[in-house]
Amino acid sequence: MSRPVTDRSVVRSLLAEAGVRPSKKLGQSFLVDAGVLNDIERVLAQGSAETVVEIGPGLGAVTEVLLRCARSVIAVEIDRRLAASLEERLGGGDRLELLREDILKLDLTERLVGERAFVVGSLPYRITAPILKWLIGHRDVLSGALLITQREVAEKVAASPGKEGSALGILVQAYADVELVRRVGKGCFSPVPEVDSTLWRLAFREHPQFESDPESFFAVVRALYGTRRKMVRGALRALLPSISVASVLEESGIDGTVRGEELGFDQLDRLAEAVARRPDGA
Repeated sequence: MSRPVTDRSVVRSLLAEAGVRPSKKLGQSFLVDAGVLNDIERVLAQGSAETVVEIGPGLGAVTEVLLRCARSVIAVEIDRRLAASLEERLGGGDRLELLREDILKLDLTERLVGERAFVVGSLPYRITAPILKWLIGHRDVLSGALLITQREVAEKVAASPGKEGSALGILVQAYADVELVRRVGKGCFSPVPEVDSTLWRLAFREHPQFESDPESFFAVVRALYGTRRKMVRGALRALLPSISVASVLEESGIDGTVRGEELGFDQLDRLAEAVARRPDGA
């Protein structure tokens, strides 16, 4: 590409040529910081993913990095105008496949037969949680991901389980090891968003951090983190009749007077197993 897309004037020019006015609804804010791009390339160089799936390539700043690091890139862009612009500037080779699709509707298991891919993307705030769940749902064909999300989301995921964590964070940490790579200030984007972001990596684990039935495990997590001010014995009443709570706590060896955010994976797992054994439980 002759024109660098890390220049804000170039971003404005390319958007005008494509007839695109950045949409807040779609989270269209484009990375223009060369240092962040260098860090993305550095992290990718540490792995061995031959195929990379990029979520929302936009104007292609990250796509260029991916094409230097991977054997092939599958770029998924929902905005057909941006996809057309990207194809005109970066298309024509056999290493870049451009899909004009909604990432949440894409079934990677049909495309990745006999191989595992790595995902890279800057996630729009409004659909960050659905995309994280989508990633976990495709973990059998993915080795991991390198993501840019709102800073608060990344920090909550990294702090889970715990007082600063979240139910979503436990979902991610249950299946993947998480590493915060660097802060990405809002000034690294054009247009400038309202909040700072974080670049972080997740690597899917061979086995999840719990052994109980997933439905019971995450029902317990949602109950505990949905009523954070309540003690465990109170939060469990969302899942069990009051008469059953005491026996579940005794069976699992959990102190009912602590709050759910104080429990680690082992304790959550024991609690979920005890709840699942109750005929009136989750």
